[in-house]
Amino acid sequence: MHLLNRMTLCVMITATTALQSVEADELISLKYGEVVVNLDVNQVPELKDWGIKAANLALEWHPRICNLISTKGVAPANELSIRLIESEEGIASTQGTVITISSRWIKNHPDDLGLVIHELAHVIQGYPEGNPWWVTEGIADYVRNVVFEGKSQQLFAVPLDEKGYLQGYNTAAGFLFWLESDLAPGIVRRLNTSIRNRKYSDVVFKELTGQSLDELWDTYCQENITKR
Repeated sequence: MHLLNRMTLCVMITATTALQSVEADELISLKYGEVVVNLDVNQVPELKDWGIKAANLALEWHPRICNLISTKGVAPANELSIRLIESEEGIASTQGTVITISSRWIKNHPDDLGLVIHELAHVIQGYPEGNPWWVTEGIADYVRNVVFEGKSQQLFAVPLDEKGYLQGYNTAAGFLFWLESDLAPGIVRRLNTSIRNRKYSDVVFKELTGQSLDELWDTYCQENITKR
């Protein structure tokens, strides 16, 4: 999607000036450095202020996430779109460099800007394939919950299901947080690079810790359940 073709002006933003925008037909383009966020609020113009906050957050966090999950020789997309759509279903999704967010979710959860960080992580991941799904979503929620929101280990769900990490999202994020904090520092970046290069294998867990993925999950459950 190329929203800039419908814009009258692309606003340059500096770190020391207030973030501003110029709009045409409720389409807004924000730029900071080499990063461009194109915001489409055409369906829900009443949510423009929320959308601008989301776009500004994406501008601020794009380089941080790029650095966090960097891969030698890989340059993540530095132009993306955020679309706010009129919808009574879902929360948000990302396809390529386009983030789509449901109006119903925004209206019911106006403070949930963290979802922008999760979806922005997907844009930056830019995986040629989304497999394994649980790692892809786990890394995105790790970026959101651990790095952006600063949640403590105790706040992550720990289901006792065998292979519970396959639930992805918050559950997998807590597992990755535990690994990063002790047994395998740097594992998030390692996993990210392996998926980008189509070389993912569960063997990476064994290589970094001496334990298999399932053994690590069992240990994680035992340690964290006893602390709660």
